[in-house]
Amino acid sequence: MPTSTLPAPTPDELDDLIYFSRTGDLASLTSQITHLCATHNIPPSVLLASSIDIDASGQGTQSSLLHYPAANGFLPVVNYLLGLLTPSTSLGDSQGATVVDKSAPELVNHRNSAGNTPLHWAAVNGHLDVVKALVSAGADAKVKNEQGRDCVVEAEVAGENGREGCRECVVWMLMHCEGVEQGSGGGAKQEEGEAVLDEGVEGKEKGKANGEEPVDEDEIGVNGNGGTKERKNDT
Repeated sequence: MPTSTLPAPTPDELDDLIYFSRTGDLASLTSQITHLCATHNIPPSVLLASSIDIDASGQGTQSSLLHYPAANGFLPVVNYLLGLLTPSTSLGDSQGATVVDKSAPELVNHRNSAGNTPLHWAAVNGHLDVVKALVSAGADAKVKNEQGRDCVVEAEVAGENGREGCRECVVWMLMHCEGVEQGSGGGAKQEEGEAVLDEGVEGKEKGKANGEEPVDEDEIGVNGNGGTKERKNDT
C-alpha cells in the first residue's frame, strides 16, 4: 500500500552515500545505491529524492547527493546520478510517484541551507564539464542563493579571487543559459567562501579516493564571512 512518506536511508546509509559521492567513488556508490534500492524496495529516483544531508537535529547542510560531486568535479558520478532521476512509473498514482516525477528538476536545482544549487558549487569551483552536464539536465542558472547571487555572479567572484576555470564557466553560461546577465564583479575582489580541503567523513577509516583528498566548496559566503562547513560526526 503506497504511503505519503518516501522511504529514506538510515543515517549510516546516508553517510555512506554522501561519502562515496564526495570522494568520486563511483563503483562503491553504484553498489550502495543498488543495495539500498533492493533493501528498501524502491527505485533509484526515490532513493535520491530522499537522500538529503539532514542531521538528527533537522539541520545539516541540506545538500543533495548531486552537490558533492558537482563541487569536486567528478563528472562520471554526476552523470550517473543524473541518469537515475528518470521518473519511475512503478509507483502508480501514489504521492511517492508525484514526488519522483518532480525529482529530476527539483534535485538538479535543489538549494541547500545556504541556498546554493549543485550548479553554484560546480561553477564556483571552475568545473565547466560538470556545469554543462547540469545545465543539460535542467539546472537553472538563474537560481539565487541566500545572498542573492546566482551561479554566474558566484563564479565571477571566485574567478576574480584566482580560482581556475571559473571564467570559462561564466563565459559558457552567459552564452548558453537564458535569462542570466553578467554579474556585478566589476573587476574588484569580493568576499566569497574559500574552498576547504575535505578530509572525508569524520570517524570513518575509509581512506582516500583516487589517491588524493577531494575538495568541497565551502558554503559560499553564508554570512559574508565564508567559514568552515560543518560535518556530521559518525557515532
